[in-house]
Amino acid sequence: MAAKLDIKLFFALFSVALFWGTTFLAIRIGVETISPLLVTGLRNVVAGAILLVYLIYARKLEKMDWPRLRRNMIIAVMMIVLANGLTTFAEKYISSGLAALISTLSPLSVLLINLSLGNEKPSLKIVSGILLGISGMYLIYQNNISDLFNPEYRLGIGAILFAVLMWATGTVYTKRSSAHPGNIIVNLCCQMLFAGILMVIMQLVVDPVDAWQNWSQRSFLAVIYLAIFGSVIGYASYTYALSRLPSTRVSVITYINVVVALLLGWLILDEEVTLRIIIAAALIIGGVVVANLQKREMINQEEEPVPDVIE
Repeated sequence: MAAKLDIKLFFALFSVALFWGTTFLAIRIGVETISPLLVTGLRNVVAGAILLVYLIYARKLEKMDWPRLRRNMIIAVMMIVLANGLTTFAEKYISSGLAALISTLSPLSVLLINLSLGNEKPSLKIVSGILLGISGMYLIYQNNISDLFNPEYRLGIGAILFAVLMWATGTVYTKRSSAHPGNIIVNLCCQMLFAGILMVIMQLVVDPVDAWQNWSQRSFLAVIYLAIFGSVIGYASYTYALSRLPSTRVSVITYINVVVALLLGWLILDEEVTLRIIIAAALIIGGVVVANLQKREMINQEEEPVPDVIE
C-alpha cells in the first residue's frame, strides 16, 4: 500500500513541476483572442465537468454540508478566481516567461505566511533565501524602471504580484483544510465549477458580446489544454500533494515551472531570454531552495499528512 501512495505522490509532484510550466505558454496563447475571464472561466467549467462525469460514473459523488461547501468556495475564490484569473489577466500585458518568473516568488510567500502563523521558525537560511529572491527581482527591473511608466505593463505586473499573494494564501488555507475528511476530487469538482461558472457570469456582465467573437483555433485549443493539463491534472496533483506533504515543501516544486515556461516562450513565442533574466531566475530559484532547506523537525511542525482519499 505504501508503494502505491509513493507512486501517486511522485506523479503528483512531477505533474506540478512539468505541466504547470507549460500552462504559462498556453495562457499567453489563449488570451491572444479570448478574454482572460473566459480563458480562466471556461477552462474550469470544462475541467469541473470532466471531474463531475468521472464522479457520477464511479459513483463517488458526496453530499456536502455547509462548512465543507464554504471551505471549497473560499479556496475557489483565492486559488482560481483571484490567483489563476489574475495570472491569466497579467499575460495580456507581460510575457509568459516573465509571468512564470515572478510566480516563483509564491514559495517564498508561502514561507512568510507560515512564519507569521507560527508554522515555521525564522532562520538564517530563510532570511538568506528571501534576500536572494529579492535580489533576483531587483535584477529584473534594474534597467527596466522605465517600463513601469507604461500603464499596461504596470497593470500586468501588479496583477501577477497580487496573484502570487493570493496563491500563497490559498495554498496555506488549502493545507489547513486538507485535514478535513472528504474525497479530494469532489472538492476539486466543486471548486472548479463554482469558480468557472462565476467567471463566465462575470464576463457576461462586463462584456456580453465582444468577448465571444473572433476566437482563433489555437486560442480555443489552448483553453482545452489548460482545462485538461492545467486544471484536471495540474491543480488536482497540487491539491493531492498538499494533502500528503507540508505546504512549503510542495510549493518549492513549482520553481521548475519557470525553467519550462522560459524555454517554451523562447522556442514557440520568440520571447526574449537574456543573460540578465537567466541570472535573475537563478537567484530567485536559489532563494526558494535555500529558504526551504529546513531541518526535518522544523518542516514537520505543519499538520501530518491526511489519509489517502482519492482512491
